[in-house]
Amino acid sequence: MAEQTYLDKVKKIIAEHPFVMLSKSWCPDCHYTYGIWERYGVMSKIHIIELDKLEDQENAMHLEKAFTQIAGRKWVPSLFFNGEFIGTEKELKDWDEQGKLDEVFKKAGLIQ
Repeated sequence: MAEQTYLDKVKKIIAEHPFVMLSKSWCPDCHYTYGIWERYGVMSKIHIIELDKLEDQENAMHLEKAFTQIAGRKWVPSLFFNGEFIGTEKELKDWDEQGKLDEVFKKAGLIQ
């Protein structure tokens, strides 16, 4: 269980930023997701938290626990759109293969 202080911090991050990505710089699935953001030209709209790059690694561990509790699973990337956990790179890959990324991104307000 995550400490309430960190749950509150994570909830605030998710509330303040319409598009949040929990990431680790070495993660291949995260790099796939960065590629999607670049392809759509929306990288600057995504609030990315690279846990392994945070100076305070104890803080990073607590944040990861809180994100895990909110998302219901421990995974990077974890993606939050408009305050809701929408999934991981797996969902992005599925939507991309089905030709639904435009639809999902438009509905979320990520693209026009």
